[in-house]
Amino acid sequence: MGWSARRWWRMTTAACLVVVIGLMSIEVGMLVKQRSTKNPVRPVTTTRINEWTRQKLQHVEPKQGTDTMSAPNPCQPNHRFVFIKIHKTGSSTIATMLQRYGYRRDLTFALPSGAVHSFPMSNQRYRFDTPRLVFQWNLTDRSGALVWPALGGYQVLVNHALYNRTVDEILIPNAVYFTMIREPLARTESFFRYFLFDQAVPHKANEDPLEVFMRDPQRHTQKMRENNWTKYFRNGQFFSLGLKREDYDNLRVVEAAINSLSRGMDLVMLNEYFDESLLLLKKLMCWDFQDIVYISKGVRRPSGNHKSIPAGLRDKILRWNAADLRLYQHFNRTFWTKVQKYGPEFLHDLDTFRAMKESATQACMATGSRHWDWHNSSYWKLPPNASERCRDYTRDDNAWVNLIRSRMRAKSSAFIKYSNG
Repeated sequence: MGWSARRWWRMTTAACLVVVIGLMSIEVGMLVKQRSTKNPVRPVTTTRINEWTRQKLQHVEPKQGTDTMSAPNPCQPNHRFVFIKIHKTGSSTIATMLQRYGYRRDLTFALPSGAVHSFPMSNQRYRFDTPRLVFQWNLTDRSGALVWPALGGYQVLVNHALYNRTVDEILIPNAVYFTMIREPLARTESFFRYFLFDQAVPHKANEDPLEVFMRDPQRHTQKMRENNWTKYFRNGQFFSLGLKREDYDNLRVVEAAINSLSRGMDLVMLNEYFDESLLLLKKLMCWDFQDIVYISKGVRRPSGNHKSIPAGLRDKILRWNAADLRLYQHFNRTFWTKVQKYGPEFLHDLDTFRAMKESATQACMATGSRHWDWHNSSYWKLPPNASERCRDYTRDDNAWVNLIRSRMRAKSSAFIKYSNG
């Protein structure tokens, strides 16, 4: 082949590559536009996304030197972060992934006061909205010095706590903030069953307890006022993110709070797009694929008699959770904008990540088994000879808290064993 022919071949190849990348950008843009305009109550599944892109992806090779698995990352991993953990949004899976990340890197955690549980509710001293009683930030050593400055300050907060930017910035200055939310209809139904509200609501054998509850939610909530979980039920996601209960029906305050969260949160992930959310987190934090691999925890046991929610009940639930619905609709739109900004490699990275996650799951579950607790939520049991890697993947939130506390206690004499007495 002569010099002119080789030059023509290189120019043609480069032009084709530009066209392919351009088409992928257009397709991802169309995908984002489609997702952001969908009714958030009925999100499109990620399976459909994969089917739509699979043939495109198999013909596109990564550009030389840009393999995200092996190429050196020019940014520095972020080790200061606050995860606002919200009930029944998939937050336990995220929290244990973050605890694994921090433990492996010997980061300092802002830990809950309870010896085991993240949020003991048996005593009024333990309130989510009283940070000084929730976190062990007032412990001192023998000289009277606070522990957390002695340990270099806190770096990580992942346990349940209401979002309070003023307090959080004192605990962990210059942190990255993120959370995960869930479509309000699904979250309401899941919360209702998980915290056994269905057993607390009087109903006939042929009645749906959730439907009975929604006939007069204020009356039933008042009857269950001794149950501390009720305050996390209605608009519980927005409540965890700082909205006061008296402002639930104040549209002006709700919109102002959403705007404030848009400025304050670096990333709001969506439960319905779990893996896509973790890809965005990976890029935001400058982490690796291995850092976000997970094995799901707290998944509800499949039920053969599970029925879809009737339209009338669905409307009642969404009106009752109007603040949460506005919150979800807003961040559903901004989520897909972030996906678009990720770039045309997003779908390729998504397949790569899911393959790694499946590989880890298969390897660890080959000898392990899934079990169900009294909430009908899943947890894993591993044999004594299981690898430490698999133990890290399957360890639950409370086990991580104990493990992290033990390490921090060893790092400082002031990090003494907590006593409820």
